[in-house]
Amino acid sequence: MTDASRTLGQTLRAAREGKRWDIARAERETRIRARYLTALEAGDYRDLPDPVYTRGFVRNYAQYLGLDPDWCLDLYRLETHPGEKAKPAPIAPRPTSVEPRGTTLITTSRLVRIGLLVVVIAFVAYLAYQFLTFAGTPGLTVTDPPTDIAAYEGTSYVVRGETVPDAEITVDGLRENPSATASASGAFSIRVELVPGSNVITLVATDPVTLRSSSPVIRTITVTLPPETPTPAPSAAPSGSPASP
Repeated sequence: MTDASRTLGQTLRAAREGKRWDIARAERETRIRARYLTALEAGDYRDLPDPVYTRGFVRNYAQYLGLDPDWCLDLYRLETHPGEKAKPAPIAPRPTSVEPRGTTLITTSRLVRIGLLVVVIAFVAYLAYQFLTFAGTPGLTVTDPPTDIAAYEGTSYVVRGETVPDAEITVDGLRENPSATASASGAFSIRVELVPGSNVITLVATDPVTLRSSSPVIRTITVTLPPETPTPAPSAAPSGSPASP
């Protein structure tokens, strides 16, 4: 049987079976009831609803099967109105979408591109943070004494300051070089023993995460002890005094 001699129902059924689709699948994907699809393929138009709805079924089912919907509608008209001459199907103009000025059409592809851009920016920011964290040296600030001390009367001094949390602070330049660990906020205090004269104190902080050391901070404390008071010499006994028995 040639395509020209086939009825509308035979054409629809042949197209569906050629794709190896069953009625249940066609019903599910076209949202047209199976009994209406079966009636269309059987050419039993009495079981179909009003012609207005039936023409919609024919158009949608033809498009679903990859057939020319206008040609199928012509077959439907010929079979339901045999005396009516089929009219050539008009060629509908292609719809054009005009995007209003000043508006942006949000599509799935644009959303995907925006999402990828956000991911890339976040990744670059993460790399920059890691670089600054591991490549940078920890800061070290000595708040007490804020500057060198030219004259200090004492043999010990508590040096205070701030650095990165949990950093290890080491002292160099003294006879005894103590060390300390900064608190969780980065504050630290360390007692140093001094000797008379100039005491050059060099402090360095080491980051416990990156193991990088800070630039050294130097403070000079000059110890000046008060002069010793001379002890008076014992007085001599007066001459001519009688000797003790």
